[in-house]
This record gives sequence, structure tokens and C-alpha cells, in this order.
Amino acid sequence: MSHNHLTSRGVAVAALAAVWVLVLLSLVVSPAVAVLGMAVFALAGAAARTAAPLRRAFVVRERAVDIVVLSALGLALGYLGLTAALG
Repeated sequence: MSHNHLTSRGVAVAALAAVWVLVLLSLVVSPAVAVLGMAVFALAGAAARTAAPLRRAFVVRERAVDIVVLSALGLALGYLGLTAALG
């Protein structure tokens, strides 16, 4: 097994765990908290894409496109989580 395969598996397991944490937060606390959690994950993804070396990243698009899209998504989710009446 290659090192990249193990890293991909670890990222997949962490992402699945994060999804379950957000689902539980939305059920137990509030959907707004889960939306804010998604905003944090999107902004963390933008920061990770900024800092990740090119050889370690899953490269399909330009790095700048990923950073802009993830940052815009994170900011939009943060705004909606803070302002929308979600329960």
C-alpha cells in the first residue's frame, strides 16, 4: 500500500466523521450550529489548500480557484448560519 493511499483513506474517514458530527449537532443543538460548522470546514479547506504542497494535493483545478471557491462558500455559509432562522 502506498503512502498516498493511506493518506486518502485517512482523509475520507475524517470527512465521514465530520459529517456525522455535523448531523448530530444539527439534531441535538441546532441546524444553525451545523451550518456554522460547515463554514468552518470550508474555510479550513481553503487554508489547507493554500498551505498544501502541490505534490500532496488532489489537483484538478488551479489552486487559486479552489481557494476562492472554498472561501466564498465558507463566508456564505457563515453569513447564512448567523442570519437565517434555521430552527
